[in-house]
Formats: sequence, structure tokens, C-alpha cells
Amino acid sequence: MIRKLPPELIREIAAGEVIQSPVDVVKELLDNALDAGGGRLELHITSGGITHIELKDNGAGIAKDELALAAEAHATSKLEDLKDIRTLGFRGEGLYAIRNAAHLEMRSRPKDQLGGAVLISEGDSLKVFEQPLPAGTTVIVSQLFKKLPARFTSLDSPASENKKILNLLSRYLFHHPELYLKFLSDGSEKWTFSGGKTLEAVKFFWGTVTANRLLELDYQSEDSKYRLKGAISRPELSRSKRDRLLLAVNGRPVEWTDELLEVIVKAYQELLPSGHYPVGVLNLSLPFDEVLVNTAPDKSKVRFLRREEVYSFVEVALSELFASHPLARSLPDFQEAEGLSRPNPKHSFPNLRYIGSYQELYMLGASESELWVIDQHAAHERILFEELERRYREEAPFELSYPELVKFSAEEMASFLEREEELGGMGFGLEPFGPQTLRLRTVPALLAPYPNLIAEVVKGTLLETSPQEAWRKILARLACLPALKAGHKLSDASAQQLLEALLACENPWTCPHGRPTALVISEVELSRRFGRRSPRIISSKTPLKPSS
Repeated sequence: MIRKLPPELIREIAAGEVIQSPVDVVKELLDNALDAGGGRLELHITSGGITHIELKDNGAGIAKDELALAAEAHATSKLEDLKDIRTLGFRGEGLYAIRNAAHLEMRSRPKDQLGGAVLISEGDSLKVFEQPLPAGTTVIVSQLFKKLPARFTSLDSPASENKKILNLLSRYLFHHPELYLKFLSDGSEKWTFSGGKTLEAVKFFWGTVTANRLLELDYQSEDSKYRLKGAISRPELSRSKRDRLLLAVNGRPVEWTDELLEVIVKAYQELLPSGHYPVGVLNLSLPFDEVLVNTAPDKSKVRFLRREEVYSFVEVALSELFASHPLARSLPDFQEAEGLSRPNPKHSFPNLRYIGSYQELYMLGASESELWVIDQHAAHERILFEELERRYREEAPFELSYPELVKFSAEEMASFLEREEELGGMGFGLEPFGPQTLRLRTVPALLAPYPNLIAEVVKGTLLETSPQEAWRKILARLACLPALKAGHKLSDASAQQLLEALLACENPWTCPHGRPTALVISEVELSRRFGRRSPRIISSKTPLKPSS
């Protein structure tokens, strides 16, 4: 029998949809404070927020004749059009859900209002009265889920709930580093963040070592439609998890879409170890009507209406950033060189002069103020890899004199049906020829000299995450085979030619497998390590001390 649910059950469902733990309460209150223009916030919690949560802000405040309405279901001043959402909160569910999950008290006064008002609510009970108050809003939430025992028992320990709140606060400060925020727990002040830039927030929460390995970013499209701001790590700082790669869209902390994350990783080319992600905080701004934010109950996911435009912009922004910084990995315990010349507009690799070798594997090169150590095998691999890439793009597919029959597994055949068009675009002319058999008519021209590899290459292409990734691995393998090995002695002229060919590469920083081609140490750092003062870095007016 269909029946209408009783009011108390409706309230319990409403509470549980939005509020499942103390961190959800804090998130709703933070969103409201930021939407109100609050720049100075103070958060007090007790027992991980289970017993008490109190957030003060200096925002716009709520007029006393509207205070009672603020705690009603779907009552909000923020929403006019779901296609044009400009605030963090917008559904009018947060305070209503908190009201049904706990004891709620709100104290608020707009700056131009004489006197403030206080709302006290628990379930259906709601009282409002006037009271002198400072400008801004204070919200106090206590005894969370006290009257909902099933939900109360599902809460984690106070320590665990406290950790969740700390993670949330850091996330908001990463994306809104201009905020002042004081955090108190169980009666004692834990920390105060006084506001600053993204790198200052990173230094505050993740430490100086991490902050020093991030590159600041602020890039805007020519029409000012899109902007990407924040900081992202140099290649030497990466993690096997993406827990320290954070994204906000129009100020809203959100989860990555798989496609956008792929764009970020791809921008590093082979600079990142396989399966690793960079560290960083990115803030993407775009027109409000080009992103849907009402796609998940917790507002943690968004959908871009012009995905290709957004992804292309992000790719260009990161490419421009990396092109303006030298990306060679520094020798252990030494500082990275700064201020390198830019002989090639696509990167900052310097024009090196060959000065010697070590162990017939490492070439030594000199720029104006740095000493560079080049792995000749890795460098030659990179040069050959890019040459193979060029040939692959420019040469027409090679038609086999005798089409080859290749047997496939069921999984491989299923993959072929999904990727047939992509494989054709890569130069593989395949057509069905009996059960689980394909006839191979054409291959990329550069594979023609390797007939024994062709079947293996086709199968590998089908089983990789994407044909493009499979093809990159194939080219890397082909580049590795003829590359210079350890013990191969180079003449001075050949070594100089190798350095010049590396300079001409699009990505001279790593071999195709992701290993560095070069390490660098500055003359300044060498002088410091040896306790010397280099004449080149001392003003001509400063007398030199005799060296020992």
C-alpha cells in the first residue's frame, strides 16, 4: 500500500541526504560564509564536531526578518537559474538539513542593520528574537544526531571526524588562500592561517619542501574567457596517488573528471614516472553558464558543457608554463639552476658546449653559469624517439606484399571492434578473416623493417589503455634498440652534435621511458659547496679574498 511518509521520517531522510557527519556540517557552513563574502573565519569544534561546531564570519549577514526563512527547506537567496549558478551553496537544503540533524543556533546582523537577531531551532521548534550583535554571522550546531541514534552510531571516532574536518579546511584554504581562518578544537587553538597566496597555503599544510618544488601558474585565454591559476609541481615531485592534486572550478572544490586528469598528466609528456601524478592546486575559472554543478548530491562533481575547449585551454596553459621553466632534475642536495637562456621557444634547454665525458656514458656540458651532466643513452633515445614520431606522422602506411593473418583472443577481438577506426588512422589496415582472425594489409611505414614485431605490436595496441599510449611505448622500444650504450666512446665532434640534436628536440628533458636526460648544478652552488666566492657572481667593486 502506498502511503505518505510521516513528517518525522521525512525530516530524518532530509537530514541524512545532506548531513552524514560533522564534516558535512562544516562544509555547508563554510560555503555559506564564503557566499556571504566572509574573509575572516573562526571555527570551534568539540569532540570532532560531534558535540559542538561553531563558525563565525564577517560576511554580509542575514536580515532579521529573513532569518527564520533561512532554516526552511529549499529557501535561498542564491538561486535564480540552474544554468547560471554563481555561488557555492544554492539549493537551500543545508541549514534545513542541519536543523533536523542537530540543535541549530544562528546569530546574524547585516552591517547596515541596527541590532541583530538570533534563531534557535531543533526539529519543528523555531524561535527568533532580537539581540545586539556584531556584524556578520555565527552559526552554532550542537549534539549532532542525538535524536537519530542509528545515524549517531555510524559516526567515526572524534579523532577521525577531527581529521576529516582538518582535510576539508586545508582544501578550502588551498583554493581560497586569501582567507583568514582560526581553528580551535576542544577549547584550544590549533592553528591560524593569516591569508596569502597558493604557495603560502601549500607551505602551511604540506611543508616548505613541497612548496619549493611547485611552479606558480596564472594563465588566461586571449578572450579572457578561461583562466587557470594556482601551482603545480615540477616533474621530480610526483605521487602514485592523486590525493595531492586538487581542483576547484569557479572557486568550488571538485573531483577531477577522468578526461581532464588525463590532460594534466599528458602535459608532462614522459617527465612523470608511469602511474604517477603531479602535486598541485589548480583553480579553473570559466563562464558560469558553461559548467553544470548540480550533478551530485554533495556538489563534488561538475560537467563542462564545452569540454574540448576547456581541455584544450588547460593543455595550452600547462605547456606554456613548462616551456618557461628549465625542467632538468637537479643533482641530489643541490639547487636547480635559474635564469637559463631560451634558444628554443618550446623549452628552456640551454645551448651546451661539450667539455668532456665520464665513464663513457655521461657527457659533461657547460652553459654560461651551469655544469650539465647528460646521459648519452637517454639523450640518444630521446633524439631517435622524436625522429620516429616525425616519420610516423609524415610517412604513408606501408602496404604488405603478402597480407599477414593474425590470430586473436576473444578479449583482443572485442578491443578491435571498439578501436578499428583508430587503428586505421594509425596505419594498421585490418579486416576480419575467419573466427578470431584478422588479415593485416598495411602497417605504419617505420614498422616495415621489423616484420617479426608486427603481430606483437598489433596485439599490444589492442590491449593497452589507449592506442596512442600503446604506440608511444612501441616507438620508445624502437628508439631504445639502436641508442648509444654505456662504453660507446664518442669523439668531441660527435658528442657536440648529440648535444645540439638534443637541444632541437621538443622535449629534451627525459628519455621516452621517463628517465632524465640531464642533471644540472649551478656555478653559484659549486662555489658555495667549496667555500669559494665566484668572481662571476661578485660585484667588481667587492674585493676578493684569497682562496685557500
